[in-house]
Amino acid sequence: MGYDKIPRQKLSITKKNKEWREGCVEAYIDLSNSGSGFSKRRTELRDLYDYYNGIIDDADYNYVLKPYGKSRKNFPSQMRNYPIIKPIIDLLLGEKSKRPLNYTVTVQNSDSISIKENAKSEVIFKNLQQHFMQSVQNQGQEMGVDPDQEIQLPKHIADMFESSYVDNRAILGQKSLNYIMQEQEVYDKIQKAWFHYLVSGEVYTHRGVRSAEPFYDILNPIDVDYDLDPDLEFVEDGDWALVRKYSHASTIIDHYYEDLTEDQILELEEPRHSETGGSYLNAQSPSNDENSNRNRLLEVVNVYWKSRKRIGFLTYMDPETGVMEEEEVEDGFRLPQELKQDGASVEWKWVNEVWEGTRIDGRMYININPIANQRLSLDNPSKCKLPINGRRYSDINSKNISLVKLGVPYQLNYNIYKYRLEVAVAKSKDIIAQFDINMIPKKWDMDKFMYFVDATGIAWVDYNKEGVKLSPQHQSVLDMSIKTISQYIELLNSIAIEWEKISGVSRQRQGEIGAYEGKASSQQAILQSSHITEDLFRKFERLEQRDFQALLDYSKEAWLTGKKTMYSMPDGTTDFLDLNSMDHLESNYGIFVSDAGKDQEKLQNIKGLTQAMMQNGTKPAAIAEMLDSDSFSEIKKNLKLADKASEELEAAQQQAQQEQAQQQMEAAQMAQQAQSLDKEKDRQKDIEIALINAESKNDPEGTSLALEKMMKDFDIKERELDLKTAEFEEKIRGSVEKESIDRDSNTVKREGDQIKQQIAKENANKRN
Repeated sequence: MGYDKIPRQKLSITKKNKEWREGCVEAYIDLSNSGSGFSKRRTELRDLYDYYNGIIDDADYNYVLKPYGKSRKNFPSQMRNYPIIKPIIDLLLGEKSKRPLNYTVTVQNSDSISIKENAKSEVIFKNLQQHFMQSVQNQGQEMGVDPDQEIQLPKHIADMFESSYVDNRAILGQKSLNYIMQEQEVYDKIQKAWFHYLVSGEVYTHRGVRSAEPFYDILNPIDVDYDLDPDLEFVEDGDWALVRKYSHASTIIDHYYEDLTEDQILELEEPRHSETGGSYLNAQSPSNDENSNRNRLLEVVNVYWKSRKRIGFLTYMDPETGVMEEEEVEDGFRLPQELKQDGASVEWKWVNEVWEGTRIDGRMYININPIANQRLSLDNPSKCKLPINGRRYSDINSKNISLVKLGVPYQLNYNIYKYRLEVAVAKSKDIIAQFDINMIPKKWDMDKFMYFVDATGIAWVDYNKEGVKLSPQHQSVLDMSIKTISQYIELLNSIAIEWEKISGVSRQRQGEIGAYEGKASSQQAILQSSHITEDLFRKFERLEQRDFQALLDYSKEAWLTGKKTMYSMPDGTTDFLDLNSMDHLESNYGIFVSDAGKDQEKLQNIKGLTQAMMQNGTKPAAIAEMLDSDSFSEIKKNLKLADKASEELEAAQQQAQQEQAQQQMEAAQMAQQAQSLDKEKDRQKDIEIALINAESKNDPEGTSLALEKMMKDFDIKERELDLKTAEFEEKIRGSVEKESIDRDSNTVKREGDQIKQQIAKENANKRN
């Protein structure tokens, strides 16, 4: 079937039979094979990878090696490759691996605003309830509210809600994408895609569902062909795309074991390369490929194209609400009679639908069906996307180029001048002395003459040779050194500098700083250099954003029954994914990828302040967490938490200082009261002793009765003092001065005991 006879796509699903499906696959493969454009493009792309790897193609240097149409053998030099392209590409590869990959999942459902407003109203309502309950409790009625609790104002609660609110569906979407990024090793695969983008100027990815899990593969640019409108940038928006690979039977069975029959698996052991076209196989496997002569590789072509399908829009009246409703129905739907009587109608329209099909070894067709997840737009049911995505670097109104392709002329010239320099060095013979051979003495040979020249620096001459007349004027010096060597070196340096300007990777960016270059000038050179290459990064990041969106969309198909798993985050922590199928299926996710260039600049600036932050009291743990983060938003969040913790610590310290000052004041007051109490006890003791002495002198016989009475009075006063002491101890319990006051109380008790002993001793003396 010719490529100009693609089967008609505007057909009912009932007419898209086996013959139609296989005919579509064959037609798009023929369309890709038609002409020499595709095979020529493959050859050009493969040459770019050779230039990166430094593989020499003699045809590029024919005008140098064969200047007159003939090659020269035994020449004193050989054409070699001296790479100036590879270091530039490798540096950009390293920079890409260091750039942060920050992505945020948002929910774009129409009910997102209403859900957010309802949640906000609920939070504010709870805050108002707390204010009301605290107000009622302040009026004397117990409401179970802490009277000392500070309740924020509703405006502050509303502001906090706006800054911290995240839709739960967005959180689940973020976790889902985090899991896919780890499970599919997306970080490493993106690095591979970036390599293809730099070398060939083209990058292609394959997204879909395999074994009930989303998958993400990086495709080789030489295996991909597609058709894209001139105004479109991404392959997923094109009309068709195909991927042509050569694989072993075991690999094919691994990927398609669910779709292959037993007979087809048996046929895979007998490949028929002749049916796929031997010339294409040779183009696929270059002569230096060890698999090219093994004849066991099978051609596998995956074709994706946009067909047409008919859908209907059913308009009917809802019997419960009495409002006209609209519902989408599939092709083949028949309007029930009862709905016709109620005024229902169906409007039919033709929309796009993505189909897929696979041809193996040029004879087996499998899995030719519409893809399960069409990734439709909610606003436009005809807008769908191919599972293959990709873009080119610069193909607007011109042939595409790549960074390596820009460097090829400089690499060729550099190799040529290196070749010329090697030839010049080989021709350079330094300064040569010219001697008449007759100057060698008659009985000496050449070897002996040269020995004395080298050993003594003297050329011995025999002027008495018979029949030989020597003339000193015949001896001279020949300068056979090449003066152009230094000029070749200057030319090589100029080529390297010019290539650095074109690529945007200056020598300062490569770490080569001149001896007399200042810090400011070097930084400015690096900044200007980054402006040139930023367009490469920006275009590639737009592809990343679309691929992440596709992975989330395909996960809806893969996780129809839900998903529960645990996965590891890049920082070493673990997280859990517990996904409800309906919530995930009905969520319309959006992916936002931040500008990695600006994020990188902000990261460097904030990390450069770590020394000053440590000097100002920032905790080492916060500094370490900041240095370990690749996300500026995460650093900002951590710094806010650190600031909040610092403010809370400062407030706690101030409160502790105030409490300590209050305790010191109370301790001073208590010490003063203890001192007054001691004075009172001393005064009472002196009075009692004086009374005892006076009564014993005036009435010796009634001394015993008086002593008895005074002892009772003393006991009463002592108990009063003990009560006061107990009250005093209760006041100072828990105080820092309690220990010293306890010592004072013990002193009072000891003095009371001494008074009792003294009175008892005096009574005993009087009795005696």
